[in-house]
Amino acid sequence: MPNRPTVYTFRTKTGRPIRVRPLVPEDAPYLVDLFENMSDKSRYQRFLQTLDSIEMERVWSQAEQIAEGTAVNSHGLLAFCDMSERPDVPVAAARYVHTDAGEAEIGISVRDDMQNLGIGSQLLGLLLDEARREGIGRLVALYQSENAAIRAIFRKLDCRMTRQPDGIYTYVVLHVAEPPDVMDAAADFSPETRFIG
Repeated sequence: MPNRPTVYTFRTKTGRPIRVRPLVPEDAPYLVDLFENMSDKSRYQRFLQTLDSIEMERVWSQAEQIAEGTAVNSHGLLAFCDMSERPDVPVAAARYVHTDAGEAEIGISVRDDMQNLGIGSQLLGLLLDEARREGIGRLVALYQSENAAIRAIFRKLDCRMTRQPDGIYTYVVLHVAEPPDVMDAAADFSPETRFIG
């Protein structure tokens, strides 16, 4: 896999350097690597379905579909760091997929041994900046209501947020162009919105 230029660097809470670049169609192997380093719980929280016995052929197919989609209707980021076993290890990915004019759905994955270090917050902040440049008005997602980590990440983003709990899941809308406000259940949130992994 050829090296591609880093577009952003930052340090984790523990000081480890992280390099970020756009996701490109050739990046399926990195997405598979990331998936293989996520626990069943992390996979469920990311994809909202049980994937503990999924066949690798399907994992590769989905990874290729996600990576190739960046050339058409989405924008994605990959984060890397050097680890003791090898350099340039993929540690996180985030992306949004255009759904309607002015709206896109977001998703993020962080490998288990790199969670709670600030990587997710950084990547979603970068996606938010890109959405503003693209003129996207709303980023939407569906997450497991008990997922405290993603709630904490959303609260750190520099935009107004609305949410609508619905049983074990919560729909959230990031109003990209509006300044932060108190998180509330807004009437303008469409409960028909669904998450795309």
